[in-house]
Amino acid sequence: MITPLASFDDLSVGQKFEFGSIRMELDEIVDFARRWDPQPFHIDPDAAAAGPFRGIIASGLHTQAACFSHIIRSGWVAQVSMGGAEQLVRWPAPVRPGDEIAVSARIEALNPSRSKPDRGVVKVLYTGRRLTDGVVVLEILGTHILRR
Repeated sequence: MITPLASFDDLSVGQKFEFGSIRMELDEIVDFARRWDPQPFHIDPDAAAAGPFRGIIASGLHTQAACFSHIIRSGWVAQVSMGGAEQLVRWPAPVRPGDEIAVSARIEALNPSRSKPDRGVVKVLYTGRRLTDGVVVLEILGTHILRR
């Protein structure tokens, strides 16, 4: 169980957080892709089998949304979030139906605002790792504004 942050000032560079895991199911992968990323390797089993990944894979956008939603639903930043400014995203390996992804975060940088003393800017590296083999499937470097 993650402890909700009470303030930007509760964080330190290098601090790590574990959010448990999510499971990427075939029906959710296909549904998301049909709506938002309808490439054949996300929605068509035959085309996917003949394609570069040799089977259906999740959209990177789906993996990103699912992992980030899992973090938000944990309540970790519910009391302090004032929004975000940027996300730099990498999908170094594909996510397949049934993959379970462990989600974690590490604080990379903290900058108290000079012009608005009630807040600070934090850079967080979010990582998704496939539980079966530990392979990183998602990295997000997020820039967030948090209440002090």
